[in-house]
Amino acid sequence: MDYDERARAYLVLADGTVFKGYSMGAKGEAVGEVVFNTCTTSFQDILCDPSYYGQLVAQTYPLVGMRGVDGRLPRRIYAKGYIAREWSEVPQGDSSVLSIDEYLRQNGTVGIYGIDTRRLTRALRDKGYFNGAITDKLDGFDSLMDRIQSYSIRGAVDAVTVPKPLLINTIKGNPRVAVIDYGYSEKMAAALSQRGLELKVYPARTSAEEILSEQPAGIVFSNGPGDPEEDIDLIKQICTLLQSGLPSFGIGVGHQMMALAMGGKIAKMPKGHRGSNQPVLRRVAGQTMSTLQNHAYDVVAESLDDSVAEITMININDQSVEAIQYKGIPAFSIQFTPLDNPVYSDTSWIYDDFAAMVRGGE
Repeated sequence: MDYDERARAYLVLADGTVFKGYSMGAKGEAVGEVVFNTCTTSFQDILCDPSYYGQLVAQTYPLVGMRGVDGRLPRRIYAKGYIAREWSEVPQGDSSVLSIDEYLRQNGTVGIYGIDTRRLTRALRDKGYFNGAITDKLDGFDSLMDRIQSYSIRGAVDAVTVPKPLLINTIKGNPRVAVIDYGYSEKMAAALSQRGLELKVYPARTSAEEILSEQPAGIVFSNGPGDPEEDIDLIKQICTLLQSGLPSFGIGVGHQMMALAMGGKIAKMPKGHRGSNQPVLRRVAGQTMSTLQNHAYDVVAESLDDSVAEITMININDQSVEAIQYKGIPAFSIQFTPLDNPVYSDTSWIYDDFAAMVRGGE
C-alpha cells in the first residue's frame, strides 16, 4: 500500500515537537511518558511488560513485527502506546499469527509508525524525559499540550497487580515462596518454578501479617512500574516482611522499595535505563553482564549505611546502584530483570542463589 493511502498520525512531545507518521493499531489518542527500547526482537514482551505501564514505547530497531504474535495466546498490553519506524505487514507463522497492527487493534492500543525514530531516540537520550501523545488529529493543539504537560503516572502498582492470590507450580514438597506483585514478570516466575519453587503471587496490598501467617519459605518483591515512593503503606509492608528474617529477593521497583524500607533514598535519574544492553559489573567476581532494564528511578548509593547494606553491582556507564546485599538479614536485591535462557544466561545464577537461600544453602 502506498504511503499516501494511509491514515495520518502524529507524535507530539511536551516541548512542542511534532513528528508526522502513520496510524497503526487503534485509532485515537494516547498520552503517556515517552521512552525508547533498544531490543531488536520480542516487541510483544515489551508491550506486555507491566513496567511499561503509562508509557509510550519507541522501538529503536528500524523494522518490527517480522515474527508476529500468536493470536491463540492472548496477553494484556500494559504500554499506553507504541512507536516504530516500520512494521512487517506479512509476519512469519501460520494462520493464527497476528501482525503487530492487528494485535494493537485487538487490544485497543494506539500506535504510530513512519517517523524518524533515530531523531526521537537522540532527543530522549540527550534531554531526558518527555511526556507526549500519539494522536490522529492536531485540532485543539493547546488543549492537547495541556493534557501532555499535566500527565503523570499514578497508581501504577494498583493498576497492574493481580486481583487475587495466584498459585504457580504447585508441586507437593516444593518450598513455597511469596511473591508480592507490583507487576511481576512471567519469565521471573518461570525461572523460579524451574528451580523447584512453588510460588504464591499476592496482590500488592495484601497485609504482611496475612502473608506471614501462611509461613512462606521466602519472599520476592517483584519488578513493576511507577514511583517507588508513591505509597508509604507498601514500604511499611516490606519493613515487616524483612523483619521476619525470611530469605528475601527484590527486583526492579521491588529493589528500590527494599532500599527505602532499609533507610535508603531514591532519586529520579536524568535519563533512566532502557533496553537489553545495560552493562553491569559484579564487583566481587569482576564479571561484566549485559542486562535488561526499564526504570527511571535509582537507589542513592550514599544513602545506604555501610552497616546495613553493601552495593555488590554497579552500572558501568554511570556507576549507579544495580544490586544490594543486606547485612544481618538474608536479603538481596537487583535493579535489572535476570534472564534465564541458553542465549542470555549472564544473570541466571541469581535465580540459583535465591533458590539456594530458600533451601537453607545461603
